[in-house]
Amino acid sequence: MLLLVPALADTARFRADDPDSLVIASLACPICLRSEQVRWEAVLDGYDPAVQCRCPDCGERWSVYLAPQQALRLSLIGAG
Repeated sequence: MLLLVPALADTARFRADDPDSLVIASLACPICLRSEQVRWEAVLDGYDPAVQCRCPDCGERWSVYLAPQQALRLSLIGAG
């Protein structure tokens, strides 16, 4: 039997004027809740800007979808 696990996806929960620490905390791993070491890459082109995240502690991968203002805010921080 083939067991399919759904891909994790979320919507960003920060405001464009939030401090960097809150923006990074909003990308915390949904499994182990760590945010310090999360690696992320912004995919800001196209219709649905998003951040592809990976947790080095537990190995989980997930996507966080962004509003246009959030995408601009993350582009100012740079890749994690």
